[in-house]
Amino acid sequence: MDTASLRQRIDRIVHTHSSVFAASISKYGFSCARCGWCCRENFKIRITKDISRPSNAISVFPGDIRRIMKGTGLHWDEIAEPDIYSCLDDGKNIRAIGWILRRSDKDECIFYGSEGCNIYEWRPLICRCYPFLMDEQDVEIIHCEEAKSRIEARSAKQIALLVKRYELQKLRNYIGIISQLGEKLRLADLHPLPDGYDGELIVCDGERSIPVKVSIRVGKYGRIQ
Repeated sequence: MDTASLRQRIDRIVHTHSSVFAASISKYGFSCARCGWCCRENFKIRITKDISRPSNAISVFPGDIRRIMKGTGLHWDEIAEPDIYSCLDDGKNIRAIGWILRRSDKDECIFYGSEGCNIYEWRPLICRCYPFLMDEQDVEIIHCEEAKSRIEARSAKQIALLVKRYELQKLRNYIGIISQLGEKLRLADLHPLPDGYDGELIVCDGERSIPVKVSIRVGKYGRIQ
């Protein structure tokens, strides 16, 4: 993954009308039931041979976190934690690639409650798109337990715009992260933090590099104040 190929993909998406994505979304046929299935850990996602991550380890952009902060009054570290499933180790420093939403001891998003999403109005961009994301050429549907009901044409157009916006933001974010790393970002080099890790890492989120102390016990994340 290098900046030149990412910029080419950005250019291709910018010049693809969102109606193309809307057609794919309408073909799949889906309307969110707000059941909270995607807010809970239901399966593992295999990223590489050595990396799997919980289905609800939701990657979020710095802008997502700031929007939630503004809407809820919460602090940054009450909302997000380092992405401990996507780390790089150069022998001197361990770097986490971005942030994920915090999860509770029940392995649920901390913003999921008895009445559903508690931050629905300020939810991250990826949550607004789900279960639709982009593959190399078009929109694909990610597994969703409730992906059965039909979607209206107007809603398909709105989601298509969000999917396009999300993909562009993700690619630009990657470019920022590569700039911070000073090298290519290779998927094969990523690894999760091991159980028992207790120390500092640097979070690279495309905007800034910030040191954070973490402690992982029995597969759980805990921040050391």
